[in-house]
Parts: sequence; structure tokens; C-alpha cells
Amino acid sequence: MSYRKSVAAVLFASTILFNGQSRAWGPEGHAMIAEIAEIRLANSPVLDQIKQVLAADDSHAQHLDQIASWADAVRPARPETQNWHFVDIPLDAADYDAGRDCKQTDQGDCVIAAIQRSVPVLRDRNADSKARVEALKFIVHFVGDIHQPLHTVNDCSKFPPPECDRGGNKVKVRFREHHSDNFHSVWDGGMIEDVLQLTLGDHFQPNLTATFADAQKLEMGISDMDAKAWAPQGLLDHLDTTLVKWANDSHSLAQTAYRNLPIHQSTSWEDVYEQQEWPVVQEQLQKGGVRLAEILKEALQ
Repeated sequence: MSYRKSVAAVLFASTILFNGQSRAWGPEGHAMIAEIAEIRLANSPVLDQIKQVLAADDSHAQHLDQIASWADAVRPARPETQNWHFVDIPLDAADYDAGRDCKQTDQGDCVIAAIQRSVPVLRDRNADSKARVEALKFIVHFVGDIHQPLHTVNDCSKFPPPECDRGGNKVKVRFREHHSDNFHSVWDGGMIEDVLQLTLGDHFQPNLTATFADAQKLEMGISDMDAKAWAPQGLLDHLDTTLVKWANDSHSLAQTAYRNLPIHQSTSWEDVYEQQEWPVVQEQLQKGGVRLAEILKEALQ
């Protein structure tokens, strides 16, 4: 087993505790977003800064893909972080409303607030080293989460509040036999695993060699024009409004994702749905990687 894989095995071991109702990209999607970001930061002093921050982590991780799903793995021990992975914008709403969609605790209980909270800690060179590495791990994961469309939606039209459909987790579907049993998991990893022919190993461990190869292909498909439009320089100067825009954009994609889901799943519905939505999955992974790279560059340069 390679060093990268052995570290990943440790990091993903605790995800075995989940009951299948997770609200996140699967480990492959999170790994690819982290890998795209690291590819884009290649030969940059920012990578040295990242490794210095990671030196304080007990896992001995050296790459972003090795920490990409730590925030999922830690949830059983840190239940207060549960709601930081998503923002429940009502399916029929036009856009995000902070008072309605992000529970107003002392910290703010949604993915938008979680990213806003973590970035200043990472930027602070005088902050506690353990706090900075935790902030890095949260940022890598939550930037991925905000680009998963079903992390930004909740349908209360068919399921009663306050839980409603939990971002599609309560919508039962049969996708590619064993791949997924609910709508949310189709987006978490069902389409990614099916199209890219990826499989998780023991304890939900992704094959980082395989995900890196796919991340390279996705990164090569990103034009300079798109990268500049997705993540303009100075992003951290208006991070609050930027995160709201990202959430609103993901929410709009979620509304289409729901509309495209047939009421009655025929034997070929997966083919039709994948044809419609796979380009969205690809672009969201690309956007997540580009934007994560820019956040880390501005926070650590």
C-alpha cells in the first residue's frame, strides 16, 4: 500500500459509522476537487505553506486529497458540525435568505457560515497550529460541499418540516442497482462512480490514484477564461457575498436536478438522467477545484 493510500485509509476509517444518510459529495468527489486545486497550485509557494500547516496534523497527511473528507469522518465525534455541510434553501425559493436558511446560532449553522468562519483562522499565521490545520480541513471539504447542488436545497412540499426531504435523502430511487438508494446519494457519488467507473475500498476509502487521474482530465478541460470568471482575484475581499452567490448558483442547479428526476423511474431512467446531469457534475467539480485553489492562494500567499 502506498503512503498516500495508507494515510487515506486512516482518514476514512471512521466513516464506517455513517448510516448512509450523509450530506456531502462522496469521497471521490471531494478528493477530485482537492486534487484539481492542488494541480492548479503546483510549483507555487502556497503548496509549501499548505504542507507547513499540515505538519501539525496527527494524520501525517501531505496532500489535500488526503484530508478532503475528514470533515465527514469527524461528524460522529463532533455533532455540532453536522449542519455545517449544507444550507437548506427551500426548493421553491428563488435564492438564499440568511435568517431563514442558516440557523442563527452563535456561529451560524450552515456551510456558508462555516467557510466564512474557517478562512480567517487559516489566514492568521499567529493562530494555534491545530486550529489552522482544522480550518484548512474544513475549508477543503466545505468548498466541495457548497458546489454539490443537493447541499443547497430542501423540499418541504412532499415531506413535512422541519426535516423535509433532507436534501433528497428521503427521496427513494433505484440507481444502477447497488450504487444509490436515494436521490441525494445519486449526486454524492452514484453518477461519479458510474461514469468514471470508480469504486470505494474498505472503510469507504477512495482510490486516490484513480481519482487523481480523473482530476487531471477535468483540470485540463478548464479554460483560462472560465477559471478567471469562476474565481477572480481578490475573492477573499468579498467572501461573504461570493459564498452566497455560489450557494444560489448551486441551488438553481438543484432545482433543475429535481425537475429532471422522473416521477416514475423506468428501467432506462438512469441513462437519460445521467446524460442531462453529468455535465453539471463535471463543471461543479471543476468550479470547486478552481475556487478552492484561489481561496488557499489568497489565504496563504
